[in-house]
Amino acid sequence: MLKSPQSVTLDASHFELIEAMTDEVVVLDATGKIVAVNMAWKLFCEENDGDAGTHYVGANYFDICKAAVMDSVVQAEAVLDGLRQALKTGTSFEGEYPCDGPGVRRWFQLNANRMTIQGAPCLLLQHRNVTTRRMAHDDVERAHVQAETFAALVATTGEAILTYDLEGRIISWNPAAERLYGYTEAEALGQSVELLFPADWPTSVLEYRDQIMSGSLRQFDAVRIAKDGTKRHVTIACTPIRTLSGDIVSISNIHHDVTATRRAEEVRDLVSREVIHRAKNMLSLVTAMQRQTANSASSLAEFNKSFGDRIQALARSTDLLVDGGWSSVDLGQLVRAQLDPFLHEHTKVVDVAGPSVALGPQALQLIGMALHELATNSTKYGVMSDGRGHIQCHWSHTKEGGLRFQWAETGITLDPSVKRTSGFGSKVLSVLAPAMVNGSADTVTSDDALTWTVTIPPSHLGKTN
Repeated sequence: MLKSPQSVTLDASHFELIEAMTDEVVVLDATGKIVAVNMAWKLFCEENDGDAGTHYVGANYFDICKAAVMDSVVQAEAVLDGLRQALKTGTSFEGEYPCDGPGVRRWFQLNANRMTIQGAPCLLLQHRNVTTRRMAHDDVERAHVQAETFAALVATTGEAILTYDLEGRIISWNPAAERLYGYTEAEALGQSVELLFPADWPTSVLEYRDQIMSGSLRQFDAVRIAKDGTKRHVTIACTPIRTLSGDIVSISNIHHDVTATRRAEEVRDLVSREVIHRAKNMLSLVTAMQRQTANSASSLAEFNKSFGDRIQALARSTDLLVDGGWSSVDLGQLVRAQLDPFLHEHTKVVDVAGPSVALGPQALQLIGMALHELATNSTKYGVMSDGRGHIQCHWSHTKEGGLRFQWAETGITLDPSVKRTSGFGSKVLSVLAPAMVNGSADTVTSDDALTWTVTIPPSHLGKTN
């Protein structure tokens, strides 16, 4: 049982004891009142704007702890409970708490031990500044958290990250590097980073090392080779890794895969060049079309009508080509697009048949123009003018894998007085068409029939689905 609180007075031996201690020491009576302090405590108070007069002698230490609890010092409540338990049971208490001064962060270790003075229970409190140890511990914790965070980032990032020593040997290899290059960590570690270099790569890893160490190289584009032999276009960010003393011990690389971007750029450049080439061909074709139409037209009105119709026919073919990604177009689709404007009520007189054939750009323009000229001629003089007779628009593959396309118009009456060899249409069928595809064309006429046949080499055909 604790005795009722009574006045406690320390004798000389008690004072000699607490003055001999290097820690800041205070002695509390059973109520928590400070009854004595040593010189270290007094100096601490005076250096930190404390009570320089009484040095808190006579103040209640428990009340000070309660005030700290009200100020949201988390450790204060635990200290208060620990001191009361030590006073009540005699069990020593030890704890740490922050005690910040003006502009400074501090931590103290508190040791409380019960003692009896003049038959009354008291507490001897030792305050020891442990800021250096605590800050060192916090620094270690922070470094550990940062290291764990960095390791997690390296392990989970989508960027390939690797490091190599000053001899170029790989010393770290993250999962993204394995996914990019195909080498497992076990396969990569200890190998020279030149394992990834193309055989004819002009810069050695040691040359890269020297440039990175000097600070002259921070990022560069390169081609690297994966385990399966595929090329990877990468942008490499690089930095030296230093010790605390500043010595460079290794090189860190982050490889950002830009293979898809580079391929897209190459395709874009290729398409751009191809579009320019085809645009020039188109302009040449339109120019020839304009000249030949003008030569055969008897009036400005006739020229405008014929030239406009031919431009529209060319546009229909070009639209199909654009929709096909400038690669190939189905022949059946082209035939329907070119004949639909002419058929109207004569759809039954035209028989269209043939296998699936993909036309390249040149063959597309050739057959597109030829169909327009043949349909225009039929509208003026043949089956499409009166619906009498029949048109067979058929095609088939040649033995060599090329295309044989034929327009056969029968049951018609041809006027021998109409010249058919000097106009643009005739030149398209007999000269321009075969020249565009390095093929051959043949036109056969009789009193009641007209047959046009063109043969196109395999090189002007695309792949069918």
